Amino acid sequence: MMKALRGLGWLVVLLLGGTGTTAQPPDSVSGRVQGYLSNRIGDYDGIRLRTNAGEIRLHFPPHTAATIRRLAAAGQFISAQVEPEPPRPGPARPGSENSPTATVASRESAGGTYRIIQLKNPASGKAVRVADIPPPPPQLGRLIQIEGPLVKILRAETGQVIALLTDKYMIELKPHQGEQISALLGGVKRLGVVGYERPTDGFVNRSGRPLVFPTTLTIRGQTFAL
Repeated sequence: MMKALRGLGWLVVLLLGGTGTTAQPPDSVSGRVQGYLSNRIGDYDGIRLRTNAGEIRLHFPPHTAATIRRLAAAGQFISAQVEPEPPRPGPARPGSENSPTATVASRESAGGTYRIIQLKNPASGKAVRVADIPPPPPQLGRLIQIEGPLVKILRAETGQVIALLTDKYMIELKPHQGEQISALLGGVKRLGVVGYERPTDGFVNRSGRPLVFPTTLTIRGQTFAL
């Protein structure tokens, strides 16, 4: 009896050891680029890819967007080495560049969602590894002072103000900043801004405008420190 139990124990150890130590290689996918996805402030950070099995999403760090978009324009056929993206709770993501007012499912419920390891365009033969594009060093950028028309107020699904769009800039607001000025924006047509313009460094915003981190906003002639 004891001998049988010992044999069963070794079998369990072998099975658990085999499944626990074997690393799975990255998946390979290929298909045609349907469009791009963006994060809460409109920075591109994902591809909608149509494969033979259906549409999937391939995510990449926002600072690699300029390189990725040069390699894989909408309509082009690409192949990629990917790994599954772990579910992350978060607000609904803005839609693709082809439908700017749409939203797609949040990361926690999205199916067929992957992180790009390497991307290749078979037609051009060009390829890029995401790890070879390091994030830019932390920096404030140049200090600017602007004044212009307020084109749009961007809000999260909860109603929280997350950004202000002027005719030339995207003004990003942190949660406490949005709460601070939300009640002041009704009917506002023009906006004064002092802040730091983010260096491009590979980022591409769906609005086509540079991003500004504000230090003060002037609303109806009154200046508010943020």
